[in-house]
Amino acid sequence: MDNSIIEKRKNQKKLYFKITFILFLILLLIIPNSLTHDLIRERKGLEYQVQREIAQNWGPSQKIMGPVLSIPYTTFNKDGTIYARDILRVLPNKSKIDVTLSTEKRSKSIYSTILYGAKNNIKSSFTIPTKSDFNDQQIEILWDEANIDIGFTSAASIDQKVIITWNDIPYPMKSGASEKTIFRSGIHADIKIDPSISEYSFETNIAINGSEKIEFLPLASNTIINMESPWKDPGFIGMPLPKKREISNAGFTAEWKTTEYNRPFKSIWTNNQVLIENFNSSFGVNLIQTVGHYQKNMRCSKYAILIIGLSFMVFFFYEMIKGNNIHPIQYIFVGLSLSVFYLLLLSFSEHVGFDIAYFIATIAVVSLITWYSRYLLQGSANVIVLYCILSSLYGYIYTLLQMEEFALIVGSIGLFSALGIAMYLTRNMNWYDLSGSIKNQSKVENITITV
Repeated sequence: MDNSIIEKRKNQKKLYFKITFILFLILLLIIPNSLTHDLIRERKGLEYQVQREIAQNWGPSQKIMGPVLSIPYTTFNKDGTIYARDILRVLPNKSKIDVTLSTEKRSKSIYSTILYGAKNNIKSSFTIPTKSDFNDQQIEILWDEANIDIGFTSAASIDQKVIITWNDIPYPMKSGASEKTIFRSGIHADIKIDPSISEYSFETNIAINGSEKIEFLPLASNTIINMESPWKDPGFIGMPLPKKREISNAGFTAEWKTTEYNRPFKSIWTNNQVLIENFNSSFGVNLIQTVGHYQKNMRCSKYAILIIGLSFMVFFFYEMIKGNNIHPIQYIFVGLSLSVFYLLLLSFSEHVGFDIAYFIATIAVVSLITWYSRYLLQGSANVIVLYCILSSLYGYIYTLLQMEEFALIVGSIGLFSALGIAMYLTRNMNWYDLSGSIKNQSKVENITITV
């Protein structure tokens, strides 16, 4: 057999082996990437645990519910011999809540969470029910034993004494709800009602501490909630969203409006026919930063196989086009350098933030691979081109991470462009000869035609 044919077959086997090895190495490098995923989740879990510890000493995410008026009355029992005690629940006609939300960041070790103090001014009006609103079997309405209840996620976070005014008469609010069936955690006031007065006004100021988010479950037939805060990045949650909102570097203001149509029950009911806390149509503000550095690290690590694959493709093209001979061990070192990038990014981002950490990790890894490539590639021009390619690749990934709505389309265009460049560079390549460049390949083709 002709020696040239034997040599060509050997080169062909080398080519197949090199491609198979590169693909296998890319798959193998998924292992350290998955370990990085586990480490990110572990650090995120530790951050969550520390945030819970801080919140326990300050206050959890709060949901403010109410107010609710409760009026007890007595009725005949079923046997008609003795009477039972029932309670009529009444919701306000109108409510207006003005909220001033002050925020601060508390840290423990390298972790931090957002805390707030909410000052709530609550004004409501109630229409006192008539006898026809009570059970037909009622014996006596206990007007002097009525209660006003307001519910919270944790009433223990209220940091000052609460006084209500009921038609301008002050009443102190006591700890705990008047009944556990109305609110699991709350405060109440024992009040008196004069049935000859059809409308009663209610007002109170409540300062409560919390963390991460604050929600409201207003129950009035018409409710207006105004909130102002120096927090610059509010995330409005729940339904409905604010009718008006303004966000600036000085903070935000928001206004919500709800009607009785937002609740699936009437304004009057008896006993526990309605379980208010099971009603999940609350709304408010989330103070957690929209994208934390752990979330960005996780998103970035998902591009690992793309960066590794494109980087290996660059080195492989240098072999095929420029005739450089890169050993499989050298591919392994380059792959490990690319994998260490994500560990550097995670560790630095915990201390200096994601953006600066990305810059540090990129400079470190690209510089290391560029220095190492001096001994793999022939000519300083090749090294400079490699440096520019790797820098552009990491810059492209960073751009994708900053995008929300257009990340998919920009990523798709980038992959298509990379594929097009690869096809263009290899359009005349002789895939049967690993050692020959395109220039040498053209000579071989000319010789073959002459023969």
